[in-house]
Amino acid sequence: MSGLLLASRTPASWAPSVAGDVGALLSDHAHCELKAAASAMTLLRRHGARAGLVARLTPLVREELDHFQRVLRELAARGEALRPDRPSPYTRGLLAAAGEPRRRADGYLGALLVAALIEMRSHERFICLLECRELSALHEFFASLAEAEERHGDVFLQLALQTAPEDLVRERFAELARAEARVLAEAPCGPRIHSGPPAG
Repeated sequence: MSGLLLASRTPASWAPSVAGDVGALLSDHAHCELKAAASAMTLLRRHGARAGLVARLTPLVREELDHFQRVLRELAARGEALRPDRPSPYTRGLLAAAGEPRRRADGYLGALLVAALIEMRSHERFICLLECRELSALHEFFASLAEAEERHGDVFLQLALQTAPEDLVRERFAELARAEARVLAEAPCGPRIHSGPPAG
């Protein structure tokens, strides 16, 4: 959406740096899909009476779970199983920067914007992976995921703009986007969708 953009770009060196362990990368994203579905369901449970929320998020939840199953099939095709989930410094840091949305007066808006930023960063990361030759066998799969992440980010931004004045949404988004960029820059590098930049 116009003016609502990430505050940083992923360096070109990131994709090759995470391409060496495809099983870990896919497992991490499978857990991301599950967490995205769970976060959307939490919003539905807490704020389901808000206009348009059920209609917008119910299909999103279904799609996140469908993507989870698709990643599992991709892992199985490679002879790999889903690896255990690991705590995410990125998500933890972003939620801390947002002030744990559920505890703030503007918690609903914050939760929507955090979700939007995560989806937007995921979209940007899949675009980076599409440029990585080492992962060419997965490019079609990554392209479909990138399209969905972009669409999901737009859903959360549209919901945010429906719930608060545009100036407030833009101000809060800019604040959180700066925090998201900082958290990502400080995260460790590794085969994860939301890992930090390679050293050097």
